[in-house]
Amino acid sequence: MLAVLGYSQQNLAFISDVILGFSFPISVLIYFRAYRKMNGKEIIEALGVGRSKLSLFTLVLGFLIFIIIMILSIGTGIIQNIINIPINTNVNLALEGAPLWFCLFVAVIEPINEELLFRGFMVPRIGIVLSSVVFGVLHASYDSTFAIEVIAAVLFGILSGYVYKRTGSLYPSIIAHILVNTLAVLAFIG
Repeated sequence: MLAVLGYSQQNLAFISDVILGFSFPISVLIYFRAYRKMNGKEIIEALGVGRSKLSLFTLVLGFLIFIIIMILSIGTGIIQNIINIPINTNVNLALEGAPLWFCLFVAVIEPINEELLFRGFMVPRIGIVLSSVVFGVLHASYDSTFAIEVIAAVLFGILSGYVYKRTGSLYPSIIAHILVNTLAVLAFIG
């Protein structure tokens, strides 16, 4: 139907990714509202994104998570150069031919959506490790270097999940995730 309206197959893929991305927070909200009978303020507090959870400390923690992930990324790059094997990531694959609006979505909106689901919702229910493994597996794609992609996402999930459990704030992982994705998008575009 949308193809008939002039949308290319590639644009439809970007639109479907956005719809999938928004299904994460929507499903979490439906769970809290319909099943747990919570109001908006209670949901925000339960997810760790209330105003009381935002502080200079949580901002610094988010930046520290980002720095740790960047150090690991640099280490991966060094190993890649030593063994001379290219490492494909899902960022390269997802952004190929992407319009600017989709790059902005990947850099800013998708990290928030994912953190709401994987850390805010899943960590309290299934734990840090299992939620991190699910997060990691869902970050692999067909043409990515699977083991590297999964390991990096699992490590990010464990670190972010641990910080979330200790602080009760989702802001550090949201900030770190936005910084990681923004840097990846800028590196791809640049």
